[in-house]
Amino acid sequence: MAGPTRPPNPETAAESTKASRDVEAVSPAHLATWVGEIGEAFEEAAAANGVVERRVRLGGLVLGLRAAGPRLLEQLGPALDHLAGDFDEDPALTISIWDSAGAGVAPPPLPETDPDEPRGAVFYSADDLRQVAYQPGLSQLSAYDSAAGAAWFWCRSSATLPFWEPAAPFRQILHWWLARRGLMLLHGAAVGLSTGGVLLAGRGGSGKSTCALASLTSDLLYAGDDYVAVAEDPEPYVSSLYCSGKLQPGHAKLLPHLPPPSFDGDGSPEEKAVFYVRERFPDRMCQGFPLRAVLVPTVRGSEPRITPVPAGAALRALAPSTLLQLYPARPEALAGMARLLRRVPAYALEVGGPIELIPQAIEQLLRDVSR
Repeated sequence: MAGPTRPPNPETAAESTKASRDVEAVSPAHLATWVGEIGEAFEEAAAANGVVERRVRLGGLVLGLRAAGPRLLEQLGPALDHLAGDFDEDPALTISIWDSAGAGVAPPPLPETDPDEPRGAVFYSADDLRQVAYQPGLSQLSAYDSAAGAAWFWCRSSATLPFWEPAAPFRQILHWWLARRGLMLLHGAAVGLSTGGVLLAGRGGSGKSTCALASLTSDLLYAGDDYVAVAEDPEPYVSSLYCSGKLQPGHAKLLPHLPPPSFDGDGSPEEKAVFYVRERFPDRMCQGFPLRAVLVPTVRGSEPRITPVPAGAALRALAPSTLLQLYPARPEALAGMARLLRRVPAYALEVGGPIELIPQAIEQLLRDVSR
């Protein structure tokens, strides 16, 4: 088992500096046993509560969801509603989900940890076939068995999920699974046309969410605000993962076309308001498009202005948040992002004036790069 890492909270730049305790290494045989016991814990919860199932198509692949009872799926499912359907194909991956409080069962086997671990501490274990990430501060566990085409997501209580979990569920599992399918899970927003679109990359507060959500009243299609899946071959292509959008609560007033948030923050600086775009703008949702450019938004200037930037500048905007929020931070992921930026042009997008001009500037860029 790798030692615990301490990621930043996905919605804040602050990172705890408190040291985490080392954990005894887990051998492949013990990891296989542990993953088997996690699966047994879900089956116990399912036997007590029944199973609710859904299927979604993600990046051309069918993903199955099995929940022990309806409650947790009701929280985590809406972000995937735009991808849901009655698909006949067997799922390429099935994720089983449950929470101990809602299911009335004991937690799965968990490693012993210090109760004072930082909230963001992650205990990660892996072998060639299996991966497990446990976050004691959030009481969440994700596990994946590539040979079985199965994964599990557990939390202690659905009532205590942080706001980003329903907005972008199963990120850790999708990061593991998509990598084996030749797709990268990237931290960025994506909007465009059926013929091609842009990836908006940058740290929190850079304006990518505002740019994406501003596009909902234009001809641009919305593929995501926070995480998307990107394929390199045969051409760079963006696949939508989530229909959610997140904003600082005070920023929502800049976009009066948005409905009231599906759920709001608790008033703390790190909390955000979450909107499900499919609920209000179903015709603007899309499942993906060819990637034509990467935009790095910055809040500056009096009106939108797009200028070319070196690929290295775009990589610095895209890579850190992607690598720090997902485990492990794979060197090949950084290499994949660098290859992607050698194939598509990168631009700075200065925003700061009338927000309704942002989608017009993006549409003009897409016309220019398509010539």
